[in-house]
Amino acid sequence: MAQSDLVPLRPQELVVGEPTPYAIFDADNQLLLSAGQIIHTEKQLETLNKLGMFRNPAWRGVRVAGAVGGAKVRSNTPPTERAIAKPAPSKRHLAQFKLPPGSALHIQLSVDPLNHSESVKLIGWVDKMGVLISALNAHGAVLPYREGQSIKAKTIAGKDVISFDAVIEKVCFSPFPYLHLSWPDTLQIRQLRNSLRVSTHLIASISGDGIHSTPAKITNLSASGAMLEGNNLQLEIDQEISMALRLHAAGIDHTMSIRAIVKNQKSVMPNNEIQYGLEFIPLATAERLVLEHYIFSTILE
Repeated sequence: MAQSDLVPLRPQELVVGEPTPYAIFDADNQLLLSAGQIIHTEKQLETLNKLGMFRNPAWRGVRVAGAVGGAKVRSNTPPTERAIAKPAPSKRHLAQFKLPPGSALHIQLSVDPLNHSESVKLIGWVDKMGVLISALNAHGAVLPYREGQSIKAKTIAGKDVISFDAVIEKVCFSPFPYLHLSWPDTLQIRQLRNSLRVSTHLIASISGDGIHSTPAKITNLSASGAMLEGNNLQLEIDQEISMALRLHAAGIDHTMSIRAIVKNQKSVMPNNEIQYGLEFIPLATAERLVLEHYIFSTILE
């Protein structure tokens, strides 16, 4: 199915807590959700909307029975749609990505109805034999996982988001708590677009011609720009500014100074705050990697 065969899907067409009536794709024709899967939270729906949601207009959608015991979701998916809804397994394997020990993984039980995820650290792997991850979450607590449970894992390698399924083969507590996972035979790999934006509540210090260290709020952020809010800011279109902020990425706090050009502005109700759209002046490689890692990690979380 070509991209031209897809049509945009509005968030209003989906209901949190109910099966999706369509298979949902992004603009690159990558499957985001199969028809009949459930969006559990508003945050999940917001993330899907940021990724860009599209559907096949020839697909009329699943029919959902009433909320009674034993109700089933019946799919009228044409054979071609069903074939598309099953991503082809990647020929690349985990060892090829050379993830360093300490890389963050987001894991969740495959049968978790609340879609609850935990952030853990990668310890290492033995090619085609298994993956070792920490059994401690971000708060230092031991995860209550058991041998034989299936999990889903996501991590970042460059600009790729890697997802895979595995089984917990062994829960170990010596010399420290860790999980021995089965080797993932297949990976789902999706490249994130540079234009992808995430909602934020970051505070930045703005300076420039006629501006001296004025605080402002960053409400969304991408690798190429940001949206800025502040009642005390008086910026002009095409004005160059400097934005100092702190980002937490790869387990470290990074203090950054980013130069940007003001591209647009608008007043936002009810407080009549002024929003400024910024376009970043090209960043150094190290700064760009920190920014991308922050954005991708925010999406995974």
